Amino acid sequence: MGVGGAGGVRGGGYFGGDREVGVVGTATRRRGEALESAILNAALEQLAEVGYVRLTMEGVAAAAQTGKAALYRRWSGKEELVADALQHVLPVPADMPVHDNIRDDLMELMGCYRRVVDATRGTAFQVLKQDGEQSTDLMRDVVRDRVISPLKQLLLAALERGVERGDVRASAATPMNAEMGPAMVMYRCTLESGAITDEFLTELVDNVLVPAVRA
Repeated sequence: MGVGGAGGVRGGGYFGGDREVGVVGTATRRRGEALESAILNAALEQLAEVGYVRLTMEGVAAAAQTGKAALYRRWSGKEELVADALQHVLPVPADMPVHDNIRDDLMELMGCYRRVVDATRGTAFQVLKQDGEQSTDLMRDVVRDRVISPLKQLLLAALERGVERGDVRASAATPMNAEMGPAMVMYRCTLESGAITDEFLTELVDNVLVPAVRA
C-alpha cells in the first residue's frame, strides 16, 4: 500500500524508534503501524474539517499528537499523505458478492458508495470537486482507480448477467446505464451535500435504476 514518499520508506520499512513528541506538548511512544495509522486517521479528520487547500502537515501532526518529522519521514508532502490516507480506508469493490437478481446486485454495488463515504468521513468524493484545481491528480487517481472505475465495471457486469437471466433488457447493458447510479450518488455528495442513507439508495435503485433497465 502507499504511494511512497521522498522522505521515508513505505510499506513496512523502518519508521524510526525515537520518541514522538506532539506539537501541543504531549508525548507518545507509538511506532510503526500504530503511529502510521494514527497519522492517516488524523489526515482524514483534517481533510474533512478544513479541506485539502487548508490542510497542513503541521495540522495533521498536531491532530495525531506527534511531531512533523514523523510525517516527513514517510511522505514528502500533503499530497502523498492524503492519497495514502484515502487508500488506507477505501473499500475494495471486487470483494462484493453476486446475487441472482438485478435489484439485489444494484443494491449491493450502490451500497459500496455509502461505505466509501463512511470510511473516508465524506471526503473521497469531495476530493474530486471541492478544491477544484487545487486537489491533485494523485488523489483523484486513488479514488478513481480504487472505487469509481471498478464499480462501473462491476455494474456493467451485473447488467450483462441480468440480460442473460432475462430481468434486464439487452439494450440496457451499456456503460452509460452503468454510470447512471454512480453519477447520481456523486451529485448528491458533491453538489447537494446530501447523506447517502439506506432510504436514498433504496429509492434510487427501486425508482430509478431498476425501472431504467428492467426487461
